[in-house]
Amino acid sequence: MASISLIGLSVASNSSSQYVINAIKYIQFNYSHDISIDDIAKAVGVSRSHLYRVFMSNVGQSPIDYLTGYRISEACSLLKNTGLSIAEIAVSVGFFDQFYFSRVFKKVKGVPPSKYLAALEKDPQLGLI
Repeated sequence: MASISLIGLSVASNSSSQYVINAIKYIQFNYSHDISIDDIAKAVGVSRSHLYRVFMSNVGQSPIDYLTGYRISEACSLLKNTGLSIAEIAVSVGFFDQFYFSRVFKKVKGVPPSKYLAALEKDPQLGLI
């Protein structure tokens, strides 16, 4: 079976994988907006529950976990490469509450964005974490 790589993910080529590929593309183009799993499922043309099943079987995580991880990854990139404030970065990656963004960031990265940024300023090579 052929495999398709999409930004660090390897998705097997099968009938359900096209839904996953389309969902990931939708997330990558729309993550900065207030999107929901219902929005993603609608854009892909499947039910929310079917999207969850095919995402879990092809990616190994739920669509919401992928969306959250993608947003935090983009936030890390912005923290490293721009002079934007944490509040500006939060909004740029689809979080409209800075405090919620900080809680999610800490849950994913193990440190709040302010400490991540401070560590980057001390040692720019830490952007790899």
